[in-house]
Amino acid sequence: MSAATPLDDGGPAFPVSDPQSAHATAMAASLHIEDPTERERAYILARATAVIGMTLRDYFAAQALPAVISTGGSWKNLDFKPRNGLSNAENDALCAYLVADAMLKAKSV
Repeated sequence: MSAATPLDDGGPAFPVSDPQSAHATAMAASLHIEDPTERERAYILARATAVIGMTLRDYFAAQALPAVISTGGSWKNLDFKPRNGLSNAENDALCAYLVADAMLKAKSV
């Protein structure tokens, strides 16, 4: 059995390079947590998220989502097959990531 190929997410779209900004974001996220262990966990997670920022794939999907939603579920022109059992919103989100993946592929050509 072969190992799965890691998904190319395009890397960080908006990383926070200023350590003080990352610290401020993390402090705000952990400010009202009383348990020291939970506060530290929340701080570390929030700081890591702030430093990395969203991925380029996430950014592309967010940009594509309004267009996907405005089609009113008419995914046929986007070469997307809705999954039964999922809501329209869930299928819209999957479709937006399909568009994002196509944008990343086109970017690398």
